[in-house]
Amino acid sequence: MAKIFCFGDSITYGAWDMTGGGWATRLRVLLDAQQAADPNLYFLTYNIGVCGETTAGLVSRFLPDVQARLNSAKQEELIFIFAYGTNDACFTPSQNRFRVEIDDFEKNLESVIGQAKKFGGKIFILNISPVDESQASHPENKDNSRFNKYVDSYNDRIKALAAREDIQFIDINAAFRGHDYLSLLCEDGLHPNDSGHEVIFREVLKNLGF
Repeated sequence: MAKIFCFGDSITYGAWDMTGGGWATRLRVLLDAQQAADPNLYFLTYNIGVCGETTAGLVSRFLPDVQARLNSAKQEELIFIFAYGTNDACFTPSQNRFRVEIDDFEKNLESVIGQAKKFGGKIFILNISPVDESQASHPENKDNSRFNKYVDSYNDRIKALAAREDIQFIDINAAFRGHDYLSLLCEDGLHPNDSGHEVIFREVLKNLGF
């Protein structure tokens, strides 16, 4: 039925999810099971999350990563899921700058979305989950700061971009805030724990409509 490309950072990769391997892996396991039960279904779910990656890294690898997984001999339905911003919105005090400034962040996503549209198919974009500022704002021995005010600013750009590009927006931040979101985070205050990944997985699945 479709090839699904899940692009993102360590959260997409599945860091700290000790039971399900992350939201993208949970998605693959579910769709693999559906396919095993119904031979008329066809899914290949690719987890292409890279720990620590920003949208700058995404721009450099998007095309080769997709082209390496396409079958030029047949028509395929493609689904692209982008989950970025957690690292872009990280502020580095020693340099007095964000890892990727917000205008560049938006331009990077816009560029990759344009490339994805040329392949056809559907495009989804997740926004950034909230952080526990008591842990993530000034982590010990690390030159970075993460605050929800930064997350909110980058999320505003994601939402506006999704509307402008007419792609599907998945509001992970709101899904987390609909719970006691601190209970969905690991001890670093940044990465979702098992329960947090389950929330992301359910939101993605709901929006995919499978």
